[in-house]
Amino acid sequence: MKKSIVYIILIVSVLLSIFYGFQKSGFHEDEYYTYFSSNRSQGLYQPDREWQDKQTVFDEFSVKPGEGFNYGLVKLVQSWDVHPPIYYFIFHTLCSMVPSTFTKWTGLITNLIAFVISFLALFALMKRLRLPYYVMLFVLGFWGLNPQTVSCNMLIRMYAWLTAAVFICAYLHVRFVQEYDSYKDDLKNFCVKLLLPIAVVSYIGVLIQYFYIFFFGCIGFALAVWMFFRKKDFRNTVVYVMGCGFSMVLAVLTYPAMLHHLLGGYRGTGATGSMFDVKNTFMRLSFFTGLLNDFVFGGGLTVLAIMLAVGVVYLVVTRKECFDRTRFNISAEVAILTAGTVGYFFLTTKAALLVGSASNRYEMPIYGLIILLVMWALYYVAEKIGKDRVCVPIVTIVMLVFLIKGHVTGNNVLFLYKEDVDKINYAQANSGEVAVVMFNPATPHNVWRLTDELLQYDRVFYMDEENLDPLTEQGVVNAGKIVLYVADDDYKNDAICNLVKSCEKLDSIREVDSEDMWTTCEISGITEHRFDTPRE
Repeated sequence: MKKSIVYIILIVSVLLSIFYGFQKSGFHEDEYYTYFSSNRSQGLYQPDREWQDKQTVFDEFSVKPGEGFNYGLVKLVQSWDVHPPIYYFIFHTLCSMVPSTFTKWTGLITNLIAFVISFLALFALMKRLRLPYYVMLFVLGFWGLNPQTVSCNMLIRMYAWLTAAVFICAYLHVRFVQEYDSYKDDLKNFCVKLLLPIAVVSYIGVLIQYFYIFFFGCIGFALAVWMFFRKKDFRNTVVYVMGCGFSMVLAVLTYPAMLHHLLGGYRGTGATGSMFDVKNTFMRLSFFTGLLNDFVFGGGLTVLAIMLAVGVVYLVVTRKECFDRTRFNISAEVAILTAGTVGYFFLTTKAALLVGSASNRYEMPIYGLIILLVMWALYYVAEKIGKDRVCVPIVTIVMLVFLIKGHVTGNNVLFLYKEDVDKINYAQANSGEVAVVMFNPATPHNVWRLTDELLQYDRVFYMDEENLDPLTEQGVVNAGKIVLYVADDDYKNDAICNLVKSCEKLDSIREVDSEDMWTTCEISGITEHRFDTPRE
């Protein structure tokens, strides 16, 4: 019966993500990269003064028949950029099962598989920590139904799988502490039963997302310190460190591009610079703590902190023996879990990109562990007061209010892009017109951001904005109406004027929509608004 409730929470959590999945109407530019870099055929390119048909674009975002399960190409493409390959292997596998299909559901299903693994790993972790059953149920429910967990499932990137790797790593390290005494004198079983699972998961984890190193490094360091100083076990400490180090070396040997990505790639260089910039520390901590408060706890993290502080003060004032060493000595597993979680949070705040609410994705892999530790701390203090049967339900109600707020009034589920519906509908309504894309030659890949819209047209005419030669393509210059997608560039107005001047039937332009880096315009023969004339 007890396990049935756990599975009910799991099923409800999956159904909630599916409910939001139906509402997902567009893609983040990085999600387009997921499809393209996993399933590409010839490679996307932006020609100048040439047409490109819909099928050419479509083939780069879906697996063509006969080109599935091509893991060598997937690995090669990732080596060109800054990502490890395992997530893309998984995603490419699912896409290969449904060739010639470009749909959000392949990405969402990939994430939901990871979510189920993460859910079960979190449940197993809490059983290892011997939390009361009702506390475990609440943590599972609050995390599984949390807007940021749903957001992680909605973002078709590697963070759901990184979450699974982090949770399993946490479980294995807690298990290591609890079973250490049973294997410490048997080197073979110590390596096979305790160390090998950690090494295998960490090899996979770092090749899912490099941020895994932050969690693995912090929890591993804490475990090594515990073994060396508390257990005074030099031999097994060295064996553990060497085993973990070997898993990282093996990752580099099997994926040599990893070193360049971490130390020389544009993200590696930027992250390293930010990591060693002491001046940005407070700002970044404040920013990510604000995200945690607003998007995970619905603005109620301060309330929970006050409740915890009041409980601690009450215990100190009444001189309850809550902080005796005996009690804390049995929580080495909680200590290393806290070290891994706090370490990951801090290091990620230093290295991650600052992109508004979308920056939540970098911390999502430990949000479940933060919820667990917050609830554990509240329960621990309430138990010491002797009012856990009263306090825990009160805390549960408070946190449920914050959870519901995030869904109903907070709009805290991210990466749905409902605003894209109108843009796609506009493109669909004008699919019979001539579509022109003027791209910035410095960032031609940003055309990906328009994929959902461009796929509504049978073909699209591409132009380099900085090529101001007169336009001669008859299919464009003789058009009665043009839908223009123009990128931000110093030559933007010049390029538009050049286009209008080349089209005898067209003399006016109306802005339809504007978004990050792109403006959508409608060029027709009815004078409504004119752009500035070109610069001299």
